[in-house]
Amino acid sequence: MQAISLGHLTLPIEDVSTLTWEISLGDTPLADGEMLAQDWTYYDDIYVKCSIELDLDTSLRRLRLPPDARLGAVIVARSSGTPVILTSDVRVVRSGRQQIYLTVPASQVSGALLLEFHISLLDGGRTPESPFAPTKLGNTVFRVDRKVLLEGIAPRLPMLPVSFADHGIAASGGSMWWLRLTTHDLAASASAAIWLWMNVDNPSILAMLEDSESPEAEAWLRFLEVDFMRQLLREALSNDELSLQVPYPEESLGYVLSSVVKLLSASSDQLQQRYREDPGRVEAELQAKIGGR
Repeated sequence: MQAISLGHLTLPIEDVSTLTWEISLGDTPLADGEMLAQDWTYYDDIYVKCSIELDLDTSLRRLRLPPDARLGAVIVARSSGTPVILTSDVRVVRSGRQQIYLTVPASQVSGALLLEFHISLLDGGRTPESPFAPTKLGNTVFRVDRKVLLEGIAPRLPMLPVSFADHGIAASGGSMWWLRLTTHDLAASASAAIWLWMNVDNPSILAMLEDSESPEAEAWLRFLEVDFMRQLLREALSNDELSLQVPYPEESLGYVLSSVVKLLSASSDQLQQRYREDPGRVEAELQAKIGGR
């Protein structure tokens, strides 16, 4: 549990000591207390359940709140690789055992997943019994966190399963993937800026996402890695603001793009000139670099 110092009374851990997490990666449950999601892939939704049991009357007395005050429980999910914040439905807290559920779509997370369980004030009721009682809607009176690292056997590319038909691409079943940058800000986080959209309308791509350990999937992923780097190189050489002399923060978009350029040359100007003259040769050199790693 995180220490809370919010200027009002909060619940001690003893009042919610029976809180338990149940997390499943698709159909695979995560062991109690386990942090590394070894079997997660970018195709597995994450199912979260928090179970709590408390005596509401005792909790309200600890908070110096009147008997008609109401508390609510909610799960909040944040991902290090995306700007998305997801929340469960708010459940009114009652005495006894309760469960709160949240489904985290695989398409909206990457990197690390931080789960937060909050109990907050929904209604302060009549005049509180103490000036230190929580009085504002949303005042947090209890919070506990759970972190899950979403790496495991998932491909290291920032994949996002998407239906290309939903994005207006005719005969979408023939398309495979699409490198999409959400921003061209070189200081932005690369994990949030770079997404490789995988077309679930394509049967081969769908099969690869569902079974990333099959021989066919491994061949696709190898080819995909080369094409991913090729497209990053194209983005780097077309960005007039990119400079190899700038010390971009690690894991930023600028750091990633400049690193691709540095695989082939110490000068972006010289590489741009070579690429204009013979892009196929430069891309073949990139293939050799990646294939030799």
